[in-house]
Amino acid sequence: MTRKAYELEPLSSNEATRWDELIAPYANRTLFHRRVWLDYLEASQGISIQSWRISEHGRTLGYFCGGLLTKGPFKILGSPLRGWGTNSLGPAGEPSLESSAFLAGLDDLARREHLSMVELESLAVEPVDLAAAHYEPTTTATFVVEITPGNKDLMWSRVDSTRRTGIRKAERGGLVVEEAHDAAIADQFYDQYLEVMRRKNLSPPYPRQRPQLLFHFLNGTGLLLPARVRDPRGDVVATGLFPHDDTTIYFWGGASSSEGYKLFANDYLHWTVMCLAAERGLRRYDMCGNGLFKKKFGGKLIELRRWSKYYSQAARWGRKAYQFMFNQRLKLQAPLERTLAGWRG
Repeated sequence: MTRKAYELEPLSSNEATRWDELIAPYANRTLFHRRVWLDYLEASQGISIQSWRISEHGRTLGYFCGGLLTKGPFKILGSPLRGWGTNSLGPAGEPSLESSAFLAGLDDLARREHLSMVELESLAVEPVDLAAAHYEPTTTATFVVEITPGNKDLMWSRVDSTRRTGIRKAERGGLVVEEAHDAAIADQFYDQYLEVMRRKNLSPPYPRQRPQLLFHFLNGTGLLLPARVRDPRGDVVATGLFPHDDTTIYFWGGASSSEGYKLFANDYLHWTVMCLAAERGLRRYDMCGNGLFKKKFGGKLIELRRWSKYYSQAARWGRKAYQFMFNQRLKLQAPLERTLAGWRG
């Protein structure tokens, strides 16, 4: 039986400049499909974003984008790739778009482009079709909190009593959360993030330029809520960066000083961001991970799967070797950074 495969046609340079306009009709597009986010990925990850039209017999069904990079002899397409801080990508298209036909078209693209590996995380591609197409899943999870515009009391009722106690203590302690649309927030966040990592005997997995670039590209677009928490003296004791689209706000990163941790600044930060999201009419807070702290804000634990397909055994082993070396480098960096911090102190 003939395999049904959609055509994936590269967009012209003129079409690529109209990317946001092209995907606007599709309800399954997210923040991570927006041109500004793709520009941020190119700058922060050193990749080349490519985009294609998905069509069948000349009729456009949607669009697909991803980042191309080369690791040694391997050419990789990520939509998205692990480590990009991007929750999902994949196709943005009509509800009638068939996952199996899209994946067959992606196989054709992989052959044309001599790809060694494709990685996907997408709300528009069915897991059963990914498995049938020989993609292998990696399972993670995240807490997603329901945001209820106009009903702050309902959100409050879902928050665990220990978190509510922390929020009240932060309020009584005179902490203030403010939106921070100045570039200093990126460095303030990263300084506190380094402090948190050192307390945990860990090394940061990304450089200072990452939050700086996030702020540079998203601030002023209406798609980023940067926030800082000040104590009664005016000192910044916690920070957070929260990108969002029309429905969902995401926890990209947050950190606090040791003093802020004692003052429950993190509790207060997340609760205030939930309230600000409600004021903006958003409906979901994706906390972008799990853990006891996140669990206590009343969210539902959602299972996520990132799918990888290797077009050669060499690519499979190359990916494993790269991940092993990356993890080892982080382990070796942490003691060195603690020593250097001691010398600087």
